[in-house]
Amino acid sequence: MKKIIVLGLLLNILLFSSNSMAKVVRHQLAQSIEQREPIGDYAANVKVKAGELKKVFFFTQITDLANTQITHRWFYQGQEKAVVTLNIGSDNWRTYSSKMIPSYWSGTWQVQVWQEDKLLLSSEFTVTQEP
Repeated sequence: MKKIIVLGLLLNILLFSSNSMAKVVRHQLAQSIEQREPIGDYAANVKVKAGELKKVFFFTQITDLANTQITHRWFYQGQEKAVVTLNIGSDNWRTYSSKMIPSYWSGTWQVQVWQEDKLLLSSEFTVTQEP
């Protein structure tokens, strides 16, 4: 009987926790951001000319996380390259982070969106070096 009560309490906590309802409504790997909206969609392939840097933006629209923070974690070939903490001001919030990527970091990239210790989204893309 005690196990059933404890299980019921845990389920209620999970179901009615404000953070459990949080979700990423939109996300996009973009060429730029204007008025908190992504401009130009890289889809899953970013091309960088040899010897140059390319600024890449990761746009995120998130709901149900007012007055908290999320974190964008940027990974190259599985190695963390940047951690950006972003404030969430309302229950429907648009935000972004960016990363300067040199041409010699061609290969597989990943951006993860975290809220405390909860992974909300993981998005992969490839950087290709052009001559």
